[in-house]
Amino acid sequence: MNKTHGGKLLVIAGSKGMYGAGILSALAGTRTGAGYTYLMMDWSSKDLLTHPDILFVKQDAKKLNSLNVAAHVFGPGIGQSPKSLSLLKLLIKNKASSVVLDADGLNLLAKMKNVRLPQNWVLTPHEGELSRLLDIPSEKIRKNPKVFLTQAQKKYGCVILLKGPITYITDGNNIFTSKAGTPALAKAGTGDVLSGIIGALLAQQVLAPTAAAIGAYIHGLASRRFLKAGNDSLSLRPTDLIDYLPKILKTVRR
Repeated sequence: MNKTHGGKLLVIAGSKGMYGAGILSALAGTRTGAGYTYLMMDWSSKDLLTHPDILFVKQDAKKLNSLNVAAHVFGPGIGQSPKSLSLLKLLIKNKASSVVLDADGLNLLAKMKNVRLPQNWVLTPHEGELSRLLDIPSEKIRKNPKVFLTQAQKKYGCVILLKGPITYITDGNNIFTSKAGTPALAKAGTGDVLSGIIGALLAQQVLAPTAAAIGAYIHGLASRRFLKAGNDSLSLRPTDLIDYLPKILKTVRR
């Protein structure tokens, strides 16, 4: 086994004032087993020193093709600038392999019309983001999550993971349910960790529906381990989830 075994993951995330989102997603990617984890965002020498396991690259459309990665994460903290939109459009135009679309990536997608995505893409909205994607009130989604989960899958043609107290996932053929999560996950940044986990699984050639389902389970189980250790539910930091990944992954891979 060598570093190519885990595949290459490109995280396109983070922007001024939101650098942490990209770093969290990339760190989760390295912990989940990606052999190479690239983070495309504006960075400083301080970032390089603090996170030597992340390969920082500048935001550049040409890099999207030249890096030849197995999977992508797009959206956490990237903002909704014209530059971010152009990068997303390029991923769609190129039919990029195995993309996890989260946060601002979903908000940018909601502004686009008549978009069909490759089957191996994964969208990870919470109900507010799903309401924007479908242009319906959040209250309707809350009452019938499976109905609108299915509707989103039919609209976009890829895997949909609806985050919430119960997480629902569908590839159009089956609906998977994960109840592994806890209220401790109700904190900014935990979704960025989830996107990195799923992205790394995709980089390891795990099929998109399976990567989404396993990712949700691992993510939720990490929060359970945190609480089982005697910690307060409001005290969880996204980095705590990343710290629990090695032991959880060892169990899951058996």
